[in-house]
Amino acid sequence: MRSALENTRAALQRASGEREVFLSLLPERAQTEASQRDGRPQKSGPLDGATVSWKDMIAIKGITATAGSLLWRDDTPAEADAEVVRRASQAGLVSIGVTNQTELAFSGIGYNPHFGTPTTEGRVPGGSSSGAAASVARGITRLAVGTDTAGSCRVPAAFQGVVGFRPTRGRYPMSGVRPLAPSYDTVGSFARSVADIIELDAILSGDTASPDAASGLSVAIDLLDEGGVAAPISLRCKEAVTALERAGILIAYTKRSPLAEALRLISAGGWPGAFEAVRTYGHLLETRDAHRLDPFVAARLRASAGLDSKRIAEVQHRARDLRETIRVADTCYILPTVGIEAPRLAPLLENPDEFAAANTAALRLTMPASLLDLPAISLPVGKTCDGCWVGIQLVGPPGGDRRLLATAAKVETLLMEKETLT
Repeated sequence: MRSALENTRAALQRASGEREVFLSLLPERAQTEASQRDGRPQKSGPLDGATVSWKDMIAIKGITATAGSLLWRDDTPAEADAEVVRRASQAGLVSIGVTNQTELAFSGIGYNPHFGTPTTEGRVPGGSSSGAAASVARGITRLAVGTDTAGSCRVPAAFQGVVGFRPTRGRYPMSGVRPLAPSYDTVGSFARSVADIIELDAILSGDTASPDAASGLSVAIDLLDEGGVAAPISLRCKEAVTALERAGILIAYTKRSPLAEALRLISAGGWPGAFEAVRTYGHLLETRDAHRLDPFVAARLRASAGLDSKRIAEVQHRARDLRETIRVADTCYILPTVGIEAPRLAPLLENPDEFAAANTAALRLTMPASLLDLPAISLPVGKTCDGCWVGIQLVGPPGGDRRLLATAAKVETLLMEKETLT
């Protein structure tokens, strides 16, 4: 078995050749942290010595968090780590570097015109935490930490074939994390297994509870069968549900799920996260540096500036009632993470309307959990005939993060057994 320092040096070497994934590396810090791990006679936990990357929204001492933008590249470096970074370091994790993202974290595509885009065979990586997902998917780091506002951890996880988790808001400290839409922002995580997500969640939240997995799942059939889900995605997700049912999981089919109701609210009144994003970054459109913004991000900010504040307030008001409905029901829902296959990037860059439509489609099925502030996790369930990864999303009741993760671990095991048997 290789030492932590050997693993760290290998990760740094691999990361150095992935310039579209990593915006900066932390060689001195990483090797110091790894050497400290090797100097301890016993592990402090399962992730002691594990490598981790950090999205460019999260403060790392000595590094400037730019939110994937040119506008802040010359800002003063952070004087201290974000609290989540501090907790990870204290638990023995080894920080390898800072990962690329969509500028301002305001797109589900993962494109960045300034620093490159970590595509896979020409297809978009998903965003906004594109580099974070890629650092795990490409085997560079064992873990990655990103942020999720409307789906920014779950979408790239689905497109890149890894596990991506969005916790209930407030579960992890947000000090030292750049905002996008404060009412919906949260730190999230990536790994190749749910087990690693569970361990990282305990480190970042301080919650080590081990509840039983849910005995059953509710299939949001109104979101699985409707026209917004491409046939290859629907097929893979239905195969996964069938496999779980055959393995003994109780499956209920819900034709009018609260998640579908939340989606209808967003479709009718607008996405409140976009409304808040304008409050956070809309002023950039009026500065002399506006031309330096990603034009697709700028276009979305302009479009979001037209949202009606009264309709947004109504969406938020009705969302609170739906959230309470899910709390009382204490149900875990299952649905596709993303309803489309990862599109090819080049055609989108040639057509702003297609880019905007693809962005909407990418985030469409992750927005409901974000609107209702529910914990959600994306698990890979295979590929389509065109070789695109498919993710299935589990969504739990508010605050039920550990139970959701236990359920996801059970689902992951059963699906892996199914693959082994077939």
